[in-house]
Amino acid sequence: MVLSKSCLLATALTSLVSIAYGQSSSVSSLEPAATIVPEDSAAGAPLLEGERIQLTEAVVERLEKDKTTAEIADLFAFGTEGTVQKRGSARCKTYPGDARWPADWIWDVFNLLLGGSLIPTVPISAPCYDSQWGRKDPAKCNDIVSRFTKAATHEDHPTSIMWPLFQGRTCMARNDTTPADKCSIGGYPAYAVNVTNVAQIQLAVNFARATNIRLVVKNTGHDYLGKSTGAGSLSIWTHNLKKIEYLPNYKSKSYTGKAFKVGAGVTVQEIYVAAEAQNTTVQGGICESVGFAGGYLQGGGHNPLSGLYGMAADSVLAFQVVLASGQFVTASETSYPDLFWALRGGGPGTYGIVTSVIVKAHPNTDATLSTFVLGNSTDGKQIVSRENFFKGVRKYWELFPTYTDAGTYSFFFIFNRDGQLTLDMKAFFAPGYTKEAFQNLTSSWMQTIQELGIPFQVPQKTNYYPSFFPAYWDAWGKSAFPLGTATSLPGNRLIPKSHWTDPKKLETTWQTLRTHVESGRHFGVYHQSPGNKQNVDNSVSSAWRAAQAFFITASPTFLPNATAAEVRAANDNLHKVILDPWRKITPASEGGGSYLNEAAVDEPNWKEDFYGEQYPRLAQIKKKYDPTGLFYVTTGVGSDAWVVEDGEQGVTTQFGKLCRV
Repeated sequence: MVLSKSCLLATALTSLVSIAYGQSSSVSSLEPAATIVPEDSAAGAPLLEGERIQLTEAVVERLEKDKTTAEIADLFAFGTEGTVQKRGSARCKTYPGDARWPADWIWDVFNLLLGGSLIPTVPISAPCYDSQWGRKDPAKCNDIVSRFTKAATHEDHPTSIMWPLFQGRTCMARNDTTPADKCSIGGYPAYAVNVTNVAQIQLAVNFARATNIRLVVKNTGHDYLGKSTGAGSLSIWTHNLKKIEYLPNYKSKSYTGKAFKVGAGVTVQEIYVAAEAQNTTVQGGICESVGFAGGYLQGGGHNPLSGLYGMAADSVLAFQVVLASGQFVTASETSYPDLFWALRGGGPGTYGIVTSVIVKAHPNTDATLSTFVLGNSTDGKQIVSRENFFKGVRKYWELFPTYTDAGTYSFFFIFNRDGQLTLDMKAFFAPGYTKEAFQNLTSSWMQTIQELGIPFQVPQKTNYYPSFFPAYWDAWGKSAFPLGTATSLPGNRLIPKSHWTDPKKLETTWQTLRTHVESGRHFGVYHQSPGNKQNVDNSVSSAWRAAQAFFITASPTFLPNATAAEVRAANDNLHKVILDPWRKITPASEGGGSYLNEAAVDEPNWKEDFYGEQYPRLAQIKKKYDPTGLFYVTTGVGSDAWVVEDGEQGVTTQFGKLCRV
């Protein structure tokens, strides 16, 4: 088809509306645009069932010959670099209400070609309001409000995300609304495709590229920066790609052994359970609701087994991917190796849409888990001085290299509440350790605690587990983190090993930490040092390779209905007061940085801090495979070419048109 047909949608689509509705019987008889292909794959393992259902050139030719679809067949055709560049030339992505926005009948045809999987967005909290989607339903609203902080509520919804601040807070879950309160679609996508096969992804990619509509990808909606939503977009919802295949004898160029092939919709909990059933382990995150194959692995993947195997991306053996052209490819050591390099740590939703991943299955491991709370007081009565409490914390801080060299991993908080100090050890996780071995490892710290007289506000509880999953579940899985809130902004920092080997840096870091805590700021910390234990070459940030510790923090809190000015004040405080002292002592030029999730969305040096030394090469690969930025995510590689015109929200959101800078 010539370019003019797709570029002149404003007239072409309008003129076809009456024709299409006059052909409603033939339109309704359209078959899905898909065919079954052989199961062979360059990944070294058979394609999953849904991956065998694909859009091919032969199917596109069928659409061109069918009188019902001939006029718009080019909207579903595969792209080349040239057509991608030409059709993506408009400054802003096509937006609902624009003259180029496809007519309703085009969406109807698209839905039929998808096999009926297109879902018009209804905000998850719409039952709490009188709106275009119907009258307020108190019973449904109360149910949504009661479940809104639970991950499954958002995982199982085609467009809801776990951090509604980045959607624009246009339809919040509230059971106290009045007729004057409004609910709008805001930063949610206009439509979502409930994906169960590759053909549906290919159709959506081709359609979005040809119509210049913004494209987003959502699995669970866990991302802390709003990457899985976008106003006026078409969303690819991968959450139902749940297949897991165990590969006991997998072979690749550099690996022979046990592996799993994992669909894009599988969560961390689901792959952990599958691995346990085969008496193996995989590297996954601590939050059970995280999407494993997509955002987690592509973001690098810090994990409780990092002391043994490094970052989770280091255990990836192959990806199956749909490119911006709509083509379905394998990315591995031998097939699209540059893309394979980028997908292992170079950021999610940026280079293509992953449909599955093959990962190493490591031997199962026993583990010891310890939890406790230390404080400077009991029952409100001070037992030890603040100075002695901090001496006990510093002893632990100085032992970080000892503990990471031993392959352990921890997650704890230091709180300062009304002057009362606590160290809340949520999980000191020691894979491969018996209870006795763990006690020997930590004896010098515990002896210091005893000598200083620091009391246990919650007694130490140390348990041994003969395998990984029960230890993980007790540490993190059964106590899921609350989410669904819009009352603060996250930030984090990676602290390099040099801050322990250089006495001057150690002292500076410690004083920065103490100032942070004494100021009553949020402070969650991990001792972990993934390094590069498998000696792989991938795009995991150099800051992760150098890291000895990772901490998360947050802005001052604000009300769910805070004004943009109030959110802006909290955002400014996060950057200027809370994070700047840490940025100053841990610059990227000296091995510091920031993890690209749980991060400040307005991180000023995000290229260096999120991607480290790898950014220039990642930018080249992005340009090669996605020359016009079809795959945009905030703070993703190449995202500086775009801006979301969201007005004044106080922080970058996805509530507005996506336009070129």
